[in-house]
Amino acid sequence: MLVILYLIMKLKQLWIYPLSLGIIGALIGLVLRYAYTGSIENFSFKNVLHAHSHVMLLGFIFNAMFLLIYASFTEDVDRVTKRFFIVLQLFMLAMMIAFIIQGYALYSIIFSTAHLWLSYILLIRLWRNLNQSNPLVFLVKSGIVLHFLSSLGPYALGPLMALNMKASPWYQQAIFFYLHFQFFGVYFCWMLALFCQKVKYTLSKSQINFIVFGLVLLYSHSLDYSFNNVWINIVGGAGAIIVLTVLFQMKTAVNNSDTLYRAFYVVLLSLGLLNAIGAIPAVGDLATKNRFILIAWLHLIFLGMYVPFIWISLQVKIKYWLWLVYTCSVVFSELVLITPSIYSKWLNTNAMQLLFLAYFIVFLSITIVHTKYLIDINKSKRILN
Repeated sequence: MLVILYLIMKLKQLWIYPLSLGIIGALIGLVLRYAYTGSIENFSFKNVLHAHSHVMLLGFIFNAMFLLIYASFTEDVDRVTKRFFIVLQLFMLAMMIAFIIQGYALYSIIFSTAHLWLSYILLIRLWRNLNQSNPLVFLVKSGIVLHFLSSLGPYALGPLMALNMKASPWYQQAIFFYLHFQFFGVYFCWMLALFCQKVKYTLSKSQINFIVFGLVLLYSHSLDYSFNNVWINIVGGAGAIIVLTVLFQMKTAVNNSDTLYRAFYVVLLSLGLLNAIGAIPAVGDLATKNRFILIAWLHLIFLGMYVPFIWISLQVKIKYWLWLVYTCSVVFSELVLITPSIYSKWLNTNAMQLLFLAYFIVFLSITIVHTKYLIDINKSKRILN
């Protein structure tokens, strides 16, 4: 633990990027919610949405998980890796500005491609620096492989556009392919490796193989948005059950861990269970036919699982009331997204205004936690010096 703390301190100057981008991404998301209320005229919603999703997915989650993995599974961080990481942030900022100005076009494609290629270099350097004596390294490597696999999705977009297939289901599936193997590929594998390390549970290679196999099968849930076949549900359900089975095997180790990790384990199992329930055709149809439910699912993964895990892993001292406020605002936003008419009628107000209020509280929570961590770690560095 002291070695990990030391590495986190050495990476301190790099944490300003994911935490600041997390605040910026949350602010852009809040602007989107405000625009949804109809309060902004001539708003380029799709362009800003691209910026929001890329900043949160790559600027916050990827950066944060990469730094956590580097601190937990390597013995040191070199200057070259730090410099590459900083250049990656420049591409991220350029990509964000390009998306806001022009959407998915020439400059945003150039900067997103440059970001992707530089991420390859960083992950290759990470692979070479991994502490091979740690049995969980195999899970970290699996995440790296899945990152490379996920990039096949963006690469397919160009040829599909050239073939005039942008309106085809395969164009959407190329995007879903990338998103799935980011959310339930590289990030999930890295998160699980970090979680197991914290609760002192060692996954065997066979368990890791089952986890990765289950995550690959889970991609069939995405196919359900474009195709109607019973085997899609069967394969997706099998993947969810495989992942859940391995997660349940960790129960004893988790019960002996800290309260926050026990609470997070409940979240982990709940999302796994929801993945299994999503294999039921009637439930799957709800998500495929209602965009709000799709957004609710993506936000639940991001705000309900990855954001709290990053905060817990950084050991930010968060007050109980702030955890409660954040959790309630996320849950409320999910409920409004799933059944907007009910809450709109019950509270006698527009559902979009309710969502704006919920996300305003989420934004404030993220801003408070990220700012506090940067202040705390700066103090800790001064003490260590």
